[in-house]
Amino acid sequence: MDSNANSLLGGLARGVAAGAVGTAVMTGAQLAYYKAMDVEPSTTPAEVAKRVISGVLQREVSEDKTSTLNNAMHWLYGTGWGALFGLAAAGREPGLGVGFALTVWGASQVELPAMGLAPPIWESDPKSLAPDVGFHVVYGVAVATAYKALS
Repeated sequence: MDSNANSLLGGLARGVAAGAVGTAVMTGAQLAYYKAMDVEPSTTPAEVAKRVISGVLQREVSEDKTSTLNNAMHWLYGTGWGALFGLAAAGREPGLGVGFALTVWGASQVELPAMGLAPPIWESDPKSLAPDVGFHVVYGVAVATAYKALS
C-alpha cells in the first residue's frame, strides 16, 4: 500500500475512535441536561432503527427493545460520522469541529423529517432546537479534539 492509502486507513481508524469519544462526550452532556431539566431522553434513534429493521429486514421490533436500540443507534451514528470525519481529515489539520458538528446536525434536520420522526426545521420550536445544536457542537468539538490527540 502507498502512503496515501495508509493515510486514509489511519484517518478512518482515528475517525472511528474519535467518533466514539465524541459520542461519549455528547451522551454525558445530554444525560446531564436531561437530569437538570427533569425530562426524558429522546427515543428518536430507536425509532430510526425500528424503521430500518422493519423496512429493510421486514421484522417487527418489540417495545422492550427500545432502550437497547436507542443506545446502539446513537453509538453507531456517532462513530459512523466519526469515520467520515476521519476520512475527510486524513493527512490534514481537521479544524475545531464546529463545521462538522453543524453538518451532522443539519443532516438530522433532513433525515428525521423525511422519515416523519420530526417536524421540518421551520416548524420546530427554537427552544427545542437550541439544546440539540448545542449537543452536536459538543460532539463535533470532541471528535475533532480526539482526532487531533490520536494523530
